[in-house]
Amino acid sequence: MQKSIVWEGLANDTEEHCSVNYLDNGITIRSEVEGWAEGKAVYLEYVLHLDKRWQVIQAEIDFHVSDRQHSWHLKRDEHNNWTDNTGNEHPELHGCHFIDISLTPFTNSLPVNSFHLHEGDSAEFDLVYFDILQNEVRKDRQKYTKMPNNAYLFENDGGSFSAEITFDDDGFVTDYSQLFEMLKPK
Repeated sequence: MQKSIVWEGLANDTEEHCSVNYLDNGITIRSEVEGWAEGKAVYLEYVLHLDKRWQVIQAEIDFHVSDRQHSWHLKRDEHNNWTDNTGNEHPELHGCHFIDISLTPFTNSLPVNSFHLHEGDSAEFDLVYFDILQNEVRKDRQKYTKMPNNAYLFENDGGSFSAEITFDDDGFVTDYSQLFEMLKPK
């Protein structure tokens, strides 16, 4: 089964085309984001391999910001250790099951589809955060609290940022507090 999604970046002038492929052994995501962010031309392409619990096995992230090209390719093993494509270990990322990529709302679907929270329940966890505009990778802490009507309160790093995010019945972002919006077919 496959699902195609298009998101518009509202805070940045971007558009994302995402393809989610459900396979027997997991889920593969292929997506492209293109446009302008903070006055810079951006192009982001990522491929994610997930297990059936929506946890990241491998992330291949390639992007251009203005005239600079960057890549991050990371794998997570069964002990939650992360290595890059040259075999270097990244112990600072140990224990993370999920990732969050700036410039896309897709990665908010990972914990939502993994935890299946009930209204009023929360989940707090560490994840790998990819800041595309700053070309940084770091461990971050996030919290999701389930609200009515497929909405979640998202908070990161002790509440330094929070937003209400609404998801469709498949667990994909439809509205992310003036940052992203899923485009519907006309």
